[in-house]
Amino acid sequence: SRNDQVATDFRLYLKEQIKEIINLLKSLRRALTQKAEETTDVIVSGYTHLQKAQPIRLAHWFLAYREMFIRDTQRFLDTYRRLDASPLGSGALAGVDFPLDRFYTAQNLGFSRVTRNSLEATADRDFALEFLNACNITMLHLSRLAEDLIIWASEEFGYVDLPDKLCTGSSIMPNKKNPDVLELIRGKTGRVLGDYVALSTVLKGLPMAYNRDLQEDKEPVFDAVRTLKGSLIGMRKIIEGLKPKRERMEENAGNLTLATDLANYLVQKGVPFREAHHIVGKLVSYVLQKGKRMEQLSLDELKEFSPLFEEDALSLLKPSVVADRRATYGGTAEKEIKRQIGNASKEDF
Repeated sequence: SRNDQVATDFRLYLKEQIKEIINLLKSLRRALTQKAEETTDVIVSGYTHLQKAQPIRLAHWFLAYREMFIRDTQRFLDTYRRLDASPLGSGALAGVDFPLDRFYTAQNLGFSRVTRNSLEATADRDFALEFLNACNITMLHLSRLAEDLIIWASEEFGYVDLPDKLCTGSSIMPNKKNPDVLELIRGKTGRVLGDYVALSTVLKGLPMAYNRDLQEDKEPVFDAVRTLKGSLIGMRKIIEGLKPKRERMEENAGNLTLATDLANYLVQKGVPFREAHHIVGKLVSYVLQKGKRMEQLSLDELKEFSPLFEEDALSLLKPSVVADRRATYGGTAEKEIKRQIGNASKEDF
């Protein structure tokens, strides 16, 4: 029957596409790992609420996105394992009345097993929906990465220089360098979410078993495949070609982002955190009023806010020192970052 044949073809198609997507994800992860290796010594401000929070190593940021794409890879692998079952021989819905060896045909087509219920096998499109879900989440991660880089490439931030060949100028403003590829990736994320919703809507009210509605299952999948593969290729080229502006990043990495460690310093001296938070809050107000940077504070100035500050507190006014204090597993300390890069290199290369 066309019912089991189409279901078989659909699964075979997705198996091949998942293999290709996993390879593209691996290439992107390699690019991120390579950039992390190149930037272990670069300190940048980490952000929460898009406000400066704490200094981190730039490599930590690249590795953070790599973690997202690792999970995406795992999702596609999980989807692959579930769809790797042959429905061929299920017939229209009830099976076939010929002595067909379904296990033999499954093996010859490269499936690891056969589906267990002919009625469900011809009606099932969960595998396509799972695939679209994996595509959607991957695109969400690409969109977040694109957004960060769009912001970082703005003149106001000035953290990265994007490759010229992946940007465009303006038809009227000669000063413009527009991050078009990143904007397209961000914009196309909505298409893939729409593909997921479209197939979900097709499936939501179908009675058992096959229905002609399932002719609408292919277009969302084809669109998502095309969109995701193009986006992965574009993002890899962006990562490979972008140039971090180290001086600008490091200039913004310090100052008020050092406040938390001064508060923690007082806590280690026995000050309750609430009180330490209040003391350092007044210190921050002082710095802002004086138009100074935290790095410029003297020990005498620190002591005006608490006599517990001693000479060793001055080391906490260096962003690299503050970053290296975060030495817990998965943290941003240089030694820990190098361990993460070592593991990533083994997995990606």
